[in-house]
Amino acid sequence: MTDDSRSPAALLLAEAIRWVDRSGYPDVVEVVFEDADGRQHSIIDKTPLFWDADDEPDPDAELPVPVYLDVVLLERDLPGGRVRVAIDHRSVNDEGYAEFIVPADLISQVGGTGSSEQ
Repeated sequence: MTDDSRSPAALLLAEAIRWVDRSGYPDVVEVVFEDADGRQHSIIDKTPLFWDADDEPDPDAELPVPVYLDVVLLERDLPGGRVRVAIDHRSVNDEGYAEFIVPADLISQVGGTGSSEQ
């Protein structure tokens, strides 16, 4: 993974679309998001990786429901209202890290990480 110590942390709006495994604890859910070209990407993992305990849907919750993925904002103000983000998650690919160009309106910036330089 690249050195993201000066890149701001952000949240990418995604959607939990289906329960994958509910036979044990924690449950496993599939979360999807669309990149700026309209391609859908899927991450499948345990619910605590997507929600805090207080925010996790009830076991009988109907999906889809919105969820926010932790991302690192790598590049802003790309043409067409887009941004480049990094997702560090083992389900994304073999390396567990991937970069995506996504619509800027799906991003909520939550502050910086590491350095306080602007």
